[in-house]
Amino acid sequence: MSRRHLILGTGAIAAGMAVAPGGLLAPATARAATDDQYDSLRATWVTLLTGGDFDGSDPDFEAAVDRIDDDVASSIELIDRSADRPGVFVDMPFIEEDSYDASARIPLTLVRLQRMAAAFRTPGSRFEGDSNVLSEVLTGMETTNQRIFYAGRSEFGNWYHWEISGPNALMNTCALMYEHVPAEALRRYIDTVDHFIPDPHYQYIDERKKLSTGSNRMLLCEAVAIRGIVGRDEERITRARDGLTDIFVYVSDGDGFYRDGSYLYHTRIPYTGSYGVTFVDRFANQLVLYAGSPWDIGNAEREFAFSTVDLMLAPVVYDNQLLDCIRGRSISRATGDHGGGHHVSEIVLRLAQAADEETEARWRAMVKGWIERDTYDDPLSEASVPRLALFKDLLDDESAQPAPDPVNHKLFAQMARAIHRRPGWAYAIAMCSARVGRYEVVNGENLKAWHTADGMTYLYNADNGHFMDGFWPTVDPNRLPGITVDTRQLNESAGSGSRPDTRWVGGSVLGNEFAAVGMELNAMESALRAKKSWFCLDDRVVALGAGITGGGGHYAEAIADAHVNAGSKADDNFGSDRQLLVKKGSPNETSEAYFAFNLSDLPAEVVSASLHVYARVQDSGGNEAGIDAHGVAEAWDESTLTWNTKPATGPRLGSAHVDEHHRWRVIDVTSHVLEQLSAGNDRVSLALKHGAPDSAGLSVSITSREFSSYSYDPYLYLTLAEPTETVETIVENRNLHADGTNVLTVDGEQQPTTLGWNATFDGARWAHLEGVGGYLFPGGATLHALREERTGSWRDVNVVESPDPITRRYITLWLDHGAAPDAAAYAYVVLPGISAERTAEIAADPGIEIVANTGDAQTVRVPRVGIVATNFWSAGSAHNVTVDQPCSIMIRERAGTLTVAVSDPTHLQESLSVELRRAGYRSWTADETVTVEDTDRAIRFRVDTSGADGSTHQVTFHRSRLS
Repeated sequence: MSRRHLILGTGAIAAGMAVAPGGLLAPATARAATDDQYDSLRATWVTLLTGGDFDGSDPDFEAAVDRIDDDVASSIELIDRSADRPGVFVDMPFIEEDSYDASARIPLTLVRLQRMAAAFRTPGSRFEGDSNVLSEVLTGMETTNQRIFYAGRSEFGNWYHWEISGPNALMNTCALMYEHVPAEALRRYIDTVDHFIPDPHYQYIDERKKLSTGSNRMLLCEAVAIRGIVGRDEERITRARDGLTDIFVYVSDGDGFYRDGSYLYHTRIPYTGSYGVTFVDRFANQLVLYAGSPWDIGNAEREFAFSTVDLMLAPVVYDNQLLDCIRGRSISRATGDHGGGHHVSEIVLRLAQAADEETEARWRAMVKGWIERDTYDDPLSEASVPRLALFKDLLDDESAQPAPDPVNHKLFAQMARAIHRRPGWAYAIAMCSARVGRYEVVNGENLKAWHTADGMTYLYNADNGHFMDGFWPTVDPNRLPGITVDTRQLNESAGSGSRPDTRWVGGSVLGNEFAAVGMELNAMESALRAKKSWFCLDDRVVALGAGITGGGGHYAEAIADAHVNAGSKADDNFGSDRQLLVKKGSPNETSEAYFAFNLSDLPAEVVSASLHVYARVQDSGGNEAGIDAHGVAEAWDESTLTWNTKPATGPRLGSAHVDEHHRWRVIDVTSHVLEQLSAGNDRVSLALKHGAPDSAGLSVSITSREFSSYSYDPYLYLTLAEPTETVETIVENRNLHADGTNVLTVDGEQQPTTLGWNATFDGARWAHLEGVGGYLFPGGATLHALREERTGSWRDVNVVESPDPITRRYITLWLDHGAAPDAAAYAYVVLPGISAERTAEIAADPGIEIVANTGDAQTVRVPRVGIVATNFWSAGSAHNVTVDQPCSIMIRERAGTLTVAVSDPTHLQESLSVELRRAGYRSWTADETVTVEDTDRAIRFRVDTSGADGSTHQVTFHRSRLS
């Protein structure tokens, strides 16, 4: 059997899979399951886990097996062999405390056991069929089941460990060791999964129970499917398979797939490169698993999954890099963008085996192009056996010729991401809005990603390792390329999960080739506001900023916090607790939280103040509650505060809604802070009470300052009358790796390559960075430049990653708008991949005209390609175009045609009208949403934008009637 059909073959063929011409899986006729079919399903799954048979003499496979063996040998050395061991491994004893770390030890233990079991089943492994490994795996499962992971017990820590990662690893190990697991033990393990996943349509086993979605549903179904297979339970397999049907749908809000290819998870975070990839990956596995069985997946689900490759996955891979702008908190993991790209390549190849012949050939060519252009991270060097089998088969297939990277523009309006591709480079833009979150921190991951959706731009070019090579641990998080930012230092995790109140974010795309992209910036916890645009053209990107106003602020972390309980605990002090409680219930279940802040030595007068607490509802009775802030005038002490000694509180200042997710909750407390400061009190205190004082409510848990794993301390954010921090726009911040000396040229003069060098260039017109490209500054600009070495560690951005120091060199270019700017502006042009000589030529004759750059409209005219593009921030006129609503519009006039692309980036308008002062056009072709009203003296048309969700509408006018 060829390696090409190794992953989709062994078990599926044994199950009697029908294969249509071109490899398309033909649905099997429904029939009752037999014992042989359970065995066949299990054999298929084991093949997916281990890679099945392969040529052990092949050096690449030999190296892969060696990696497996080294990993297993390390695990064996860590096995706790004491008589009454608290866990399976000495470095992960099971502990029962309500923390992420404690619950994570369950799946981490089981995953190690699964890897040992996989080695036991892997041909050529030195542990293949090893009786000692068999014994260790069986006793390890027993210890885990007896000690902590068993039916009937309650969860603590993170639900995901109990209901997804733990059950999956346990059932995978049972499948691998099926012939050796005692029947009584297997029954207990199955009962454990049934307890934690009674129904894969739902997550949470208590009163919080809610419908599962997206990749969580897929993983829940997978665990239940394998449980059904090893338990020979037809009903459980059916329930797992049926759980897939209602997640193969497009959504218009919340988690899931959107019709434009966006994938949001955790409600508002772009997560194509994490949860979205997991979703498709797990479906690919289950497609293979069920093929030819009574549970074969239907054509509708199959076609939906196939559509995700071209719509969702392919647009976010560049030369085997999974773009960081859609990876969410995964950017803080050392596996990096190449690890994600390799994963997507594997998924596409697996799905290709089940696609029609034309699609299979096209996808294989695409993936081969990705792999062969990956010059930084060898896809074979760390590949698992199943992945290696797919990759080597593709690379050895001479009929599969590598496809070049496409030249196009993809705007994901639903997740505020834009990706512009040209020969030799790609340029991605990450934004946020009232619809799309800034970023999120979960489980201590992604601690400093504050500005990654503030218009950050990612230039991908021949430097295939730019973002992979220690970028996130070492880059200055306040100077990410593309952003406009005030330079104050933010707290770790500040603003996690938050969204600005801005609506104008998105743009218009002309012919899938050019785009006008824009965002209304409302900076996080700052008075900074700006209008930012990027005009993505044939060989360049024009970046404009206008209306840059405000900025600055001050943090004050809590110097004391505590909660108090009524009833029998009225004399107890909770000042050292890691969690603060707020609840209104019976006397023994009523709690309030108190906070104190030191506001001495403020650099300027306070204008406004808001209280920020990291909170969630943690209650079996529901998942939504309100909390109210009250002023406190009297002094109190964290170590002695009790219900009976608590100070009096003032009237309600404001409130915040809290749900079951850990999020920053914000309450305006300006009046109390100003009142206290005016009275000469620089220690300001506040209290939080339940938002329904006259009725029993739910318990709200708030992270206290004693919770020291990472920074979720309660704090006050103060807007100051005279900000001291400057506002900057970052043109570039390029990773030069460990020893790069790339030459920077400014206006024809090469600059020093000495580390620590910095300079300011008044009236700079162009710059060039060796190996990257050119930068133009139309009309001249005061350009600041810095060459530096920066040191950090992955632990700095992710609490579970390595603390080992990493040092990288950077060149940073920026424009300084000063402190508290008023309607400042900027303009620069990025010219990727060109030489310094060519940059100087274009600077002398740029071929573009910046027609408008104000807070009302930003317009660029490019005569050489016949394009005029405008982002209208409000109704108005610019360069012979008038619109009656905020919109984005691109116009291209050439060869007797005039094409207009227009969108409503606010997603709010029912319709918009456009007037172009052009004459002589008498016929047109248009999208069905476009109604042409007049073409005599001017072109007038109306666009129905209701329900368009920011998508582009296009109409083309012709100087003569169509034949």
